[in-house]
Amino acid sequence: MDLTAIAKLFPSPGTPHASLTVLRSRYRGVLLGVAVGNLLGLPVEAVGGEAIRARFPNGLMEIDPSERSRAWDDDLAQTALLAEALLATEGLDPKAFAARLVAWANTNGRGIGILTQQVINELARGVGPADAARKVWEAGGRRSAGNGAVMRCAPVAMRWRHDLPQLFRDSIASAQVTHADPRCQWSTVAVNVALALLLEGEGLDLEAIGGALARAGAPGGLVDAVGRVTGASLHSLALDDPDAMGYTFKAMQAGLWAVKQPGTLEETLVRVVSAGGDTDTNGAVAGALLGARFGEAVIPARWTECIGNRPSLERLAERLLERSLASEGA
Repeated sequence: MDLTAIAKLFPSPGTPHASLTVLRSRYRGVLLGVAVGNLLGLPVEAVGGEAIRARFPNGLMEIDPSERSRAWDDDLAQTALLAEALLATEGLDPKAFAARLVAWANTNGRGIGILTQQVINELARGVGPADAARKVWEAGGRRSAGNGAVMRCAPVAMRWRHDLPQLFRDSIASAQVTHADPRCQWSTVAVNVALALLLEGEGLDLEAIGGALARAGAPGGLVDAVGRVTGASLHSLALDDPDAMGYTFKAMQAGLWAVKQPGTLEETLVRVVSAGGDTDTNGAVAGALLGARFGEAVIPARWTECIGNRPSLERLAERLLERSLASEGA
């Protein structure tokens, strides 16, 4: 696997990076962004954009305060589980991550997708992670490429922003636990490369990113999907296409589109959710990327106040930053 082209997108070794204060804001922004994007989109999940706009002419702009006392939805819960797994070992242990997913499904499981539930059922029977995911994928005719892996992938970029080979390996490994389709795995790579660049304070050249991913071995469909984001409108991305709204490329495109917009985090996230489709996942991916770009300070307080157990999420962000800095200085 040749990652040379992707590596060229990043600052050269030794280049001064952002201050610790800025990095901390970006790290916290990523996980808080996942949370608010997920929560903002929950009430209109699987609803078409036209119906959402008719119900909320100015956009869906508020999060239900009752979320403070509810268990985390799957997008945020699995993101936190992946963060914990990454902090437990030097490189992601797929079996340990799988065990965390099984325990979560047994004690919470809110919002869990059909494919992920099927894979977790296999994991609970003792089937290994990659084998369980492949078994379910093949049983479905190798057609399913859902967004359950890309929605949770952000902690990998946070942990390994300075170690591209490890970022690549753990992006793929984190997806393979539940999603065997290569489109799902490469979507996590694309989003995590974008996140790592944003955490470094770099801009995103989607054409360059698509070309670098192609040279690294990404499937043509992924490269085309990245390329179509440039100059696209939310209408042209058709996030609410009833036949594709849970497709991994849709969530990836929602996030990449969002982070290229000139508006504020709030404005852009409201636009993404108001476009309809798998709104909670599209919101989670867009929220992660926007949080990395802008940092935590611009996320509306009225949104972050609705996040249940917010301090634990902030601690995860701090720990991921600490481990990333420690690896950088090793």
